[in-house]
Amino acid sequence: MVGLVAGNAGAFIEGSKIEPPGRVLKKAVVDCLYLSSENKRVAYLSYHEENATFLISDASGGVLASHGIFEGAKEEGKPDKDDNPKVTFRSIGPLAGSAGGSTVFDEDILIVKRVPFHFGASIPFEAEIELEGESENETYEFDPFSGYHLKKLEKD
Repeated sequence: MVGLVAGNAGAFIEGSKIEPPGRVLKKAVVDCLYLSSENKRVAYLSYHEENATFLISDASGGVLASHGIFEGAKEEGKPDKDDNPKVTFRSIGPLAGSAGGSTVFDEDILIVKRVPFHFGASIPFEAEIELEGESENETYEFDPFSGYHLKKLEKD
């Protein structure tokens, strides 16, 4: 019985080393905002799908920080590279019309490979995370000045 409890505790500890992709993304955004402010230089946030890592780099491509989704997991606990989450960054275009309707820019123009952060601010953007086996993608919209995730208000 003790062995069963110890085995389950070990599985919980190992599973706790893998953070949800949304949480890792939020940390990476705040970190990128901080690094761009601290260095007084442009920092870029991108996603490397091969090893499921959010990278923060400078203008020359040097990596300032990395935030891996499976950072603390053992090699056998990591999923296949094909099962890694897919992340799409999309800038939010200016709204058109007097009522502030949708943007006039096409979807493919708004997709960006990396998000620039200029001295404590970024472009308005959202990130879409596609997880293997999930029916609905997770979408996160971020405030360009604080880097915090903006929760969508439900319409009554």
